Amino acid sequence: MNTKSITFVFIIISIVTFILGSWQLYRLNWKNNLISNISLSINNPELYNPEKFYENLTSVKLDDSYKIVNKPVFIESKTYKGKLGYHLILPIKLNGKFYSIVNFGWVTEKDLLNTKNILMKYSSFDYIRVYLRNFNSEKGFFTPQNDLIKNIWYSINKTDMNQYYKSSFKSDYYFVLLDERVNKFGHNPLVFLRNNHLNYSITWYLLSLSSLTMLLIIRKKNG
Repeated sequence: MNTKSITFVFIIISIVTFILGSWQLYRLNWKNNLISNISLSINNPELYNPEKFYENLTSVKLDDSYKIVNKPVFIESKTYKGKLGYHLILPIKLNGKFYSIVNFGWVTEKDLLNTKNILMKYSSFDYIRVYLRNFNSEKGFFTPQNDLIKNIWYSINKTDMNQYYKSSFKSDYYFVLLDERVNKFGHNPLVFLRNNHLNYSITWYLLSLSSLTMLLIIRKKNG
């Protein structure tokens, strides 16, 4: 390969890696703003408004307008601090119609008495704190299909939930408990927001700089 071709290749590599580094800086700023907004909503959640658009993972309050239906679903193979258990899922109604579901967090077993106790705690408060997740029919590639006939669940799937409860859930979100008064085995939404964009940006910039350095060395060597 002649000097001109090598020069062209290294310049392209340097430009592309510089652009990727700059893109990661943009993502870093976006993620920092998102984390700040989510943290603010955790500390000061507003009352949920079904007519409003929310960012995924935003924390809100559900008042007693949302009625729990005691027909639980248990999501299989969920862990909490290394212990195997389930996530307790219950549907909620608004104005007498199925609206969405609430993930009440981790439980050790499919215990209907424990479910009843959690429901009693839920009903005893004027509101509970939750955070929002997008309610859709997507699932991970390696996640098994839900078995509606045997009532064995591996994921929160809106299509399956509609079929199982013989209804049509209206909300674009489902709710995840963030209120230790009801169940102490919950998850903070911030655990989903890993922010490694600074490291990625530095890596791309170093690759860009290395490409330019190699180009200068080669050109100097070739005279």
